[in-house]
Amino acid sequence: SVKDHSALLSILDHRPIESALPTLARPIMSLDANEDAILGTLKQSLRRLENLGAQRAGLEDMLKEMKRKDDILPKLMTSTGSYEDLFRKEVSKYDNICKDIS
Repeated sequence: SVKDHSALLSILDHRPIESALPTLARPIMSLDANEDAILGTLKQSLRRLENLGAQRAGLEDMLKEMKRKDDILPKLMTSTGSYEDLFRKEVSKYDNICKDIS
């Protein structure tokens, strides 16, 4: 009921809501004198992580496009030789990419 919450509702009449909120002392957590160095390292790590994410996205797009273009069905239908040899040859196209990734 409203009576149960009258103490909370009373702050709306007398003072700004912000004054009822708890305050936090600055700094909330002290990292000694190394705060700037730690912050710089964190920012640098974040930039490297963002760069890696962009590289990964580019690689993923490239692989999706290669997959889309790589249709060996016509080769399978016209092949008179060993399917194993054909598969080995087709898979070898991706050897350089596998080396780059690892």
